[in-house]
Amino acid sequence: LKERLAKGEKVFEGLLTKLLLDNGHRMAVELAPDKTLGDKLAAAEEAELASAKAAMSEEQLAGVIAATAALKAAQLKEDSPEDLATIPRVGLPDLEREVRTIPTDVFPLAGGATLLEHPLPTAGVVYADVLLDLSPLALHELPLTNLFQRLLLETGTSTVPAVTLQRRIGARTGGIAASIFSQQRVAADGAVSDPYDIVHYLAVRAKATTDKAPQMLELVADVLAHAQLDSQAKVVEILKETKSNLESSFLSSGNAYAGLRLSSRTSLLGYISEATSGVSYYHSLKDLLATAQNDWPSLLGRLVAMREAVLSQKGLVINLTADPAVLAAARTHVDSFVASLPAEPTLQQPATAWRDAVELNPTVDEAYAITTQVNYVAAGTRLFEPSSVVNMGAYGVVARYLSRGYLWDNVRVVGGAYGGGCSLNPTSGAFAYSSYRDPNLQDTLDIYSDTPKLLSELELTDEALEQAIVGAVGDLDGPLTPDQKGLRALTWHLCGQTTANRQLYRDQMLSTSRADFHNFGDVLAASKLKVAVFGSAEAIEKANNKRAADEQMDVTKLS
Repeated sequence: LKERLAKGEKVFEGLLTKLLLDNGHRMAVELAPDKTLGDKLAAAEEAELASAKAAMSEEQLAGVIAATAALKAAQLKEDSPEDLATIPRVGLPDLEREVRTIPTDVFPLAGGATLLEHPLPTAGVVYADVLLDLSPLALHELPLTNLFQRLLLETGTSTVPAVTLQRRIGARTGGIAASIFSQQRVAADGAVSDPYDIVHYLAVRAKATTDKAPQMLELVADVLAHAQLDSQAKVVEILKETKSNLESSFLSSGNAYAGLRLSSRTSLLGYISEATSGVSYYHSLKDLLATAQNDWPSLLGRLVAMREAVLSQKGLVINLTADPAVLAAARTHVDSFVASLPAEPTLQQPATAWRDAVELNPTVDEAYAITTQVNYVAAGTRLFEPSSVVNMGAYGVVARYLSRGYLWDNVRVVGGAYGGGCSLNPTSGAFAYSSYRDPNLQDTLDIYSDTPKLLSELELTDEALEQAIVGAVGDLDGPLTPDQKGLRALTWHLCGQTTANRQLYRDQMLSTSRADFHNFGDVLAASKLKVAVFGSAEAIEKANNKRAADEQMDVTKLS
């Protein structure tokens, strides 16, 4: 083969022509959906089970029942202290008492821009984040930001086509990506924060070697200021792709969308997240797609206005992570980058605070019927009101304990779900249960409802309490790469997360007591959880039949 290739013979070209291009053999497979297939499979399974049961003797049936009981007992059985003692473990004395910090220097720049620098060893690579403040936009325009940020990098610019732009990005950088950065601000005293106090940015992340850093910033400036927004075909393609991806994600990641529905009821951040990536966004996509196809000039005008409203030096944040010497050399290039942007937005939008314009989603029990045989079961609420001073670190330990123990054992091991747990947001005070690919629905909700009783009766050993604390603190101390450290420090800065606040949270975790478990159970018992479910229509109907009249889930079919 090597000799044939060395002689210039087109070996592979010939094979491709013969076996692929000139191959006359074809097979077309057409797949037709069958709405009754699920019912047919269920009926066949029931018939098979009924036949097997009919063939069993009374002794055999009793044996099956006994085996099932034995299995459940084994699933719920706790490991003995002797077995647990054989596992090497980390103890409280092994944990660091002080929070870790990330070096951060903050510099004001021209026009109201801000530069953050993180001197860290990066092996000659510069990591950059460029953030544009989206607060000048009207609240109803935020669902359009996802389309806008994709167009920045997928349509080329006014001077170069998309293919050339991607080649330049590949040749001069290690990658450029755009996303939406949204977080709730942290209260200054560590209390539960204002649910309407958020930061919301368009973020462009990029990385390059030291010698290519100036070209990297030039490319970022070019896509921000000159991205080709006037590409109707690309916009329609993106919207169709996004709609299709959402429809698929509802089936595979319904727990995430159920969580978004819960959070949209308790905070502005949750409302915006759901409106830009959840069910509400899915409905918005249908309208955007219709507009793109039937009234393109209107949608183009909104995209152009969006860029003109947010592109400026005002409120701009630049975040750099690199070796100290590289950061010093990069300052000139940063100044040039800022100077290339307008000092003020080209389009001055009327100032309407989002907190005044938003109406959070209603607090109701709701279910979304999707074509699936499993369910995603979520329930939650905001446990603590804004400005409340709460032992949030200790309650975070309890929430993690529930996820790794009670909920794991009952929802996943015994219930058969692929996953189950709960989370407590220390900033907003919101709490939520969730299950993943769950064959049950109402039974899972009953497990959630039994949690306060479990906590009130819980008698933790010293070893179990220590391991609960160690696990929770360990989650705070995961290893981070230099660029991840830079992004983490940026998040702290923008959200007002101080070292003192983080230390308070850690101290609360390290000081968790048995009483905190009981107290959290009391908090849960006094709270009225609301439900958000993605699941099969049959399971939802069965659950509603078991629920009280005032606990009926509002059902919406997603299609």
